[in-house]
Amino acid sequence: MSRHVIANRAGRRRFSPLLIGAGVAAAVALSMSFSGTLSAYTASFVHPDNTVSTASISIAETSADGSNTTCGTDSSGTATCRTANLYSGQTLSPGDTKSTTVTFKNTGSTTPQRFALTGGACTTSPASSSVDLCDKVVVSLKWRNADVLPASTTPKSLAGTTTVVPNPPAPTEVLSAVVTVTLPADTANSTSGLSLSQPLTWTFTA
Repeated sequence: MSRHVIANRAGRRRFSPLLIGAGVAAAVALSMSFSGTLSAYTASFVHPDNTVSTASISIAETSADGSNTTCGTDSSGTATCRTANLYSGQTLSPGDTKSTTVTFKNTGSTTPQRFALTGGACTTSPASSSVDLCDKVVVSLKWRNADVLPASTTPKSLAGTTTVVPNPPAPTEVLSAVVTVTLPADTANSTSGLSLSQPLTWTFTA
């Protein structure tokens, strides 16, 4: 009987370390299930104020020195400017030249990426005339002291076309464009007593 009891105790002592090891492993696994991971050194960077904004494009037609606005855009970014008359509104005789200056001031926060002049339909009056004055008058445009339009440009050739004007004004910059109309000296007498009309649109694009 005594040997049987001793053998039984020896068997219990032999399995006790295995039970202890299993308990430790279970405890570690349980702790990891709560913490998710073991601790580590970290470095983190927080950027709390990340913003972006839009540019504003604002161009006004002004007096020569830019001090007075003569025509400004509305909230939609458009304006109809009755003055100045870019073709002068004056009477031309063969050989005459008339120039009109329009000044632009950039009152916005960015330099436009594009500046262009677009010609609308040109009409000659009276409509019954067999001569088209739109095809007789020569138009030139000077910007930053350089010619922009091809030589011998007429209102008729401007109609329906867009001409890019280089180097738009930067913020606060004041620049003038000079539009000149000429009736060639060799113009025939058949052009006498005619007039023409054409809308012209300046467009600045940001």
